[in-house]
Amino acid sequence: MRYLFLGVLILCFGCSKEQDRDLTFIGGRIVNPTSSYVTLEHNEKLIDTIPLDRNNNFGYEFSQDQESVYSFKHYPESQTIYLKPGDSAVLRVNTMEFDESLSYGGSSSIENNFLINMFLLNEKDNDLILSYYKISPQNFIDKTDSIMRLRLNNLEKLKLESEFTPYFENIAKSTIEYEHFDMRERYAFLMKKYVPNTFDEFPEDYFDYRKQADFNHPDLVSNFSYMRFLDNYLRNKSIEICDQENRDCFDLNDHQNLKRRLNLVHDLFDNDYLRLNFFNRFIRREIVFSQTEEQLKETLAIIKKFDLPSLDEEELHQLTNIQSKYLVGKNLKHLKLRTPGMDTVLLHQISYAKPTVLYTWSAQSSKGKRNHITSIESLRAKYPQINFLSINLDFQNPGLWRNALKRIQSPAQTEYQIISDVPKNTYGFYKNYLNRIYIIDKNYTLINNSTSLFDPKLESHFLTLLNP
Repeated sequence: MRYLFLGVLILCFGCSKEQDRDLTFIGGRIVNPTSSYVTLEHNEKLIDTIPLDRNNNFGYEFSQDQESVYSFKHYPESQTIYLKPGDSAVLRVNTMEFDESLSYGGSSSIENNFLINMFLLNEKDNDLILSYYKISPQNFIDKTDSIMRLRLNNLEKLKLESEFTPYFENIAKSTIEYEHFDMRERYAFLMKKYVPNTFDEFPEDYFDYRKQADFNHPDLVSNFSYMRFLDNYLRNKSIEICDQENRDCFDLNDHQNLKRRLNLVHDLFDNDYLRLNFFNRFIRREIVFSQTEEQLKETLAIIKKFDLPSLDEEELHQLTNIQSKYLVGKNLKHLKLRTPGMDTVLLHQISYAKPTVLYTWSAQSSKGKRNHITSIESLRAKYPQINFLSINLDFQNPGLWRNALKRIQSPAQTEYQIISDVPKNTYGFYKNYLNRIYIIDKNYTLINNSTSLFDPKLESHFLTLLNP
């Protein structure tokens, strides 16, 4: 049925496409849309915003100089699409299962369905890693080498049935190879951090694949396997100096760990896109996980060190300004919050002089909120001495927040929305604070600003809060 529907879309959109075969066309349908538009991007640069019609269909033509991999986004989800000049491509996706439901028709459909299938296989590799970490390093090498050979053989068979361009062949082969490299990196990280005694069993040539890796490949900057490999490579390099007794060294949100990765980014990447992409990600994380004024000053010094022409230092300084209000030791007694009934309250009016835990979320990521409700209810029952409050970050769109509360049926008496007077252009910065936990003592002093609901030490933080 899905492919029949794609065929109908191709016929419908094909009529308009007859006008100009020189233009590239992308169209399709979004089932259960979360907004009224999709965006098309290339290397994170916006090409255009494309509206959905009343049937949730969209269509867009544009001039394309050469084949490449693009990104289409329907917030908060995104995926890649390969396009050649003159292509007429259609897709269908259901936001309830975005990646699993995505299918392509029209031009380059074989290539695009190959890429989405590889993406789904690679996601399953996450489960493999968690099960394979129990086996020996040599056994892990044998199993993952076998997976790569099987996928490369399947690619060779597909090439015999299709007319892939040299560019796409390179993309497809690289997707498989860099996923293999990435599995090696993730396994090594788990062993180093959690089973360090097995590190002596690693063959001397275990990391030889790194010699084959191109750390500045311009054609792979939108490739999920490649970017994840680079990310995990940086993680592993950042913990090489770690002593097993110093567990903070392995904390990827630790200020010193982030600083080491930023220095690696500075030295490793010549490609401007890669350099800026990883720099922006790590520098924002370093800012929002800063606990002291001194750490913020160090971060500002790193920003100057990079001196990237496309870096907007003003925005990062504004984010630093926001973080300065939420450092450890700050008093949040007068923190302004909004109730679902649109009343304004201060934290001290609702915390009742009890220790308080704030956890953050966004209606634009409400799936995560649903998953958190059970965990929070369990903690609330276990620690009745603590006041658990849910803090929504969509302060510029109260309606979005209130509608989300109705959908997820969360108890209104524990739901609040942050009120902020930050400039409108810094609203997006608050996504850096998603799914965070803030621990506040009974005097409204912030004692922990850098943990999350998934922190294995979370309950020990609560015990410290209750027994200072």
